[in-house]
Amino acid sequence: MVIEQKKVSYDEYEAFISRPENADKIFELIDGEIVEKMPSFTPSRIGSRINHLISSYLDEHDIGYVTGEAGGYKMSAEDTFNPDVGYISKARLPEEPDREAPVPPDFAVEVKSPTDRKREMRRKAEKYLEYSTRLVWLVFPEEQQVEVYSLLEEDVITVDMSGVLDGKDVLPGFTLAVKDIFK
Repeated sequence: MVIEQKKVSYDEYEAFISRPENADKIFELIDGEIVEKMPSFTPSRIGSRINHLISSYLDEHDIGYVTGEAGGYKMSAEDTFNPDVGYISKARLPEEPDREAPVPPDFAVEVKSPTDRKREMRRKAEKYLEYSTRLVWLVFPEEQQVEVYSLLEEDVITVDMSGVLDGKDVLPGFTLAVKDIFK
């Protein structure tokens, strides 16, 4: 849901999300517009599951940080994204920030909620890549499919319930069967 239809600066965005009435809400800045992320049970559950599995991987490979939907990444002066699951390496972010990460994530997962449009999600995936996010998964619960966007590959790959996702060079050795996302 777009909150502010006029373009706002990053400072105006920061002031808006810092208001007391917005304390328990999650917002993104997309193309200079403030957008509220609407809560939804199934996408949150799926995002939490993926987050848990990546966290387990990171317990064994201490190479970075995983965030949930409240973990923001400043992409540019006009874009601050809060992926449902985000990952950033310690090499790119040596210390955890107080607020959003000052750089884009290495890996982002967006799970479609009932209020999301596929076209907007795909545009956002392309924007992640434009900002040098190396790997993006778009998860579609209704179809039980995941679209994989990568800086290493020109084509988008769709993986269904019989397939396995991998962390490529971002999370080396990490794999996840799509069917395990939807358990």
